[in-house]
Amino acid sequence: MKMINERGNITVNILLIIMLVIIAVLIYILAGGPLPNFAKTGGVNSPVAPTPDTTQLFSQTGGKFSDGLINPEFSEQYQLDEFGAGISERDIFDRDINADGVNDRITRTRNENGTAHFYYEYKIELNKNGDFIDITPDGFRTTEGAECALTKLQFVFKPEFRVIKISRDWQDSWDTPTMATRTVYTIENDEIVQIESKPLKSVCNVADLF
Repeated sequence: MKMINERGNITVNILLIIMLVIIAVLIYILAGGPLPNFAKTGGVNSPVAPTPDTTQLFSQTGGKFSDGLINPEFSEQYQLDEFGAGISERDIFDRDINADGVNDRITRTRNENGTAHFYYEYKIELNKNGDFIDITPDGFRTTEGAECALTKLQFVFKPEFRVIKISRDWQDSWDTPTMATRTVYTIENDEIVQIESKPLKSVCNVADLF
């Protein structure tokens, strides 16, 4: 009889402990604690791939368009006239364009006209035994304004030399979108030749298509 009473007391104590645990859990949940996630027990969490940091893709240009010409060997700024017109700066880049092991020369000149509109003009010269020969095709200049750019050029040197030109026609107003065309140039037999030309889409600022 005594053994039965002891077993009954043990059962009652276990039930009291279980009730106290349940009450404590309810109080914890009502106080704002997170629900226990029993589904995770015994499982293996799949690793979550980190979000790629795309800011480094634009570390050299601050996220803005780049014509591919950086770190000039020569750079100079000039005084504009009283109307704010003229050549404002000139940069010279020594680059081996035709892969002959000798640095050639690309000159970039910024021209102002006293308004929000301006243009960069590019000159490409091959180094032939110390003499620089101009091989620039016609139209190697930009057309730019405060609202949009109608023509931009981008120079690529690896894996091989390329110049990408994206341009569009002016229509109605400066910021009226029109169909843009991408033209790609390379160098063959010491000449800049066109190897591709295709329409892209209508835009205002062609820099958005690079």
